Amino acid sequence: MRRRNQPASRTRLAAAAPIPAWDLYVSGVLAGEIPANNLIKLACQRHLNDLQHGAERGIYFDVDAAARSNLFFKVLQHSKGEWAGQPFDLDLWQAFIDAMLFGWKRVDGTRRFREAYIAVPRKNGKTTLLSGEALKLLAADGEAGAEVYIFARTKDQAKLMFDESVQMRNASPRLTKRVGLVKNNLYILLTNSRLMPLSADDETHHGLNASGGLADELHVHPSRDLWDVIATSQAARRQPLMIGITTHGWDRQSFCYAQYEYARKVLEGILQDDRFFAFVAMLDDGADWQDEREWQKCNPNFGKSVKVEYLREQATR
Repeated sequence: MRRRNQPASRTRLAAAAPIPAWDLYVSGVLAGEIPANNLIKLACQRHLNDLQHGAERGIYFDVDAAARSNLFFKVLQHSKGEWAGQPFDLDLWQAFIDAMLFGWKRVDGTRRFREAYIAVPRKNGKTTLLSGEALKLLAADGEAGAEVYIFARTKDQAKLMFDESVQMRNASPRLTKRVGLVKNNLYILLTNSRLMPLSADDETHHGLNASGGLADELHVHPSRDLWDVIATSQAARRQPLMIGITTHGWDRQSFCYAQYEYARKVLEGILQDDRFFAFVAMLDDGADWQDEREWQKCNPNFGKSVKVEYLREQATR
């Protein structure tokens, strides 16, 4: 049905508009067309439930903001492996995560999600995705004086993600013009913003005024201390964001496991937390880890950056 006073030509254009990548992911997962574990299905269903009832809690989904956020990756390029030099075209699951983080809003127009837990197995491109998100928080988040910190247990680990952001910046003429580079510091003079790596053994943790914090390999962080230092430094920010991304670890006494347990309870509806986003790719309880069909459910980049031959070798070992 045409909206009142809407020209027929605009109606036809709207009807022909492509379905957003995040919607394709949600519908594909819930229809069983995209293999996914139960927690990913719950993340997708949470989005649909919030579209229906979120307004009652003062949240809404800004489609245009989500589309702009996905579009940012078009100015980036991969820097490693078989995709080196190619545009960063978000896979559907990556587009879903990005759209959720930057598309959901509060009634005052600020970002809904302030904290995220993203867990995927190795080789699924999680570090590459987060490197792009770090650049976006630096250059396209509308935050004056942005301070974005990539942090990890060690300097070398923090530098891995930071260096990926540097390579993406170097490969983008648009970003190279705007974003300056000195040792361990990407900066924008016009907005007095910066992106830097930090580690648990750095001595310059205090005096921060972070707008964004991105933790790599959360499962090897010895404690939540550095996370808390960065998170508490965000108190004066309009719409701060903390993202922890990780592979799954073994220590059930760790900060990472506590984050996982919290994420699971949010997805299962045990806890209601509109500021917390979770995407957890893992085998379901009771699943046969030797069944190749199950591998697809916990590896969102299965058949792409995650090679079937590699998984077979690891399973055999």
